[in-house]
Amino acid sequence: MSLAVIDSHLHFFALDKGQYQWLKHSAPAWPNLSRIQQNHSLATIPPSSQFTLSHFIHVEAGFDNHAPINELNWLAETQPSLPYKAVSHAQIDAPPEQFATALAALKHRSLVAIRDITQGSDGCRLLSPQVIENIQQLNRAGLHFEAQLEFSQIQLCDAFLKQLEANPDLKVVFNHAGFIDCHHHATSLLRRCGALPNVMLKCSGNEMLAQPLPTSQWLTHLLEQVGEDSLMLGSNFPIVLSVKKYWQVWQDYLTVLGHSSTWEKLSQTNAKRCYGL
Repeated sequence: MSLAVIDSHLHFFALDKGQYQWLKHSAPAWPNLSRIQQNHSLATIPPSSQFTLSHFIHVEAGFDNHAPINELNWLAETQPSLPYKAVSHAQIDAPPEQFATALAALKHRSLVAIRDITQGSDGCRLLSPQVIENIQQLNRAGLHFEAQLEFSQIQLCDAFLKQLEANPDLKVVFNHAGFIDCHHHATSLLRRCGALPNVMLKCSGNEMLAQPLPTSQWLTHLLEQVGEDSLMLGSNFPIVLSVKKYWQVWQDYLTVLGHSSTWEKLSQTNAKRCYGL
């Protein structure tokens, strides 16, 4: 019998319908880019005899940054065969009134969270006084914020975590486990994340790093510092295709975790709880 998994972080592309400025016109210098610069959908994930995708979380991918509701509508029209939730986009440091207007325009049955990428120099936007107020807006609406930044930015992360520690009821999910790598293990920051009751991290995105930790060392470190109740597994499909096939991601996770209660939590239970699946 195959193992059911919930993919907590994937993207589908419709390059002929959406904008995808970041991929079409200013693509990152990833290996095997042609594998990524294609249309991707549920149908392009091949069947597996070992695993079954039972649910997925679709994360915005720049389909239409001016009207992100269009991506949610496109997804609902074209990807109906599996239960899923969607993470859309809004500017997290916008004035609260503007943020409320953006949320109102995003009302959709699949919407569960908002992501606003704050990597590199954009990270300073997380320190805007409007951010916590906007995350509070999200939580009141039954949504949460998905933060994407590098934990190597220690001072920034320290300041942001202090705000979350002062507001422990706020729900935040860190994408790609903070991009920890061979040089930045971020042990203290990870422990603080694990101590917050409403903060979770997604294990994904290692293929985007110049010097990633080996999967075994990476997962073991995250489990030791964050704890198994605050982690979820994701593929980052189709970006991960730059280095491996889709189901190889899950095989690599299983090789580390084995058929265990930890595997069950990271591959299913925690995502069900986090995303209300």
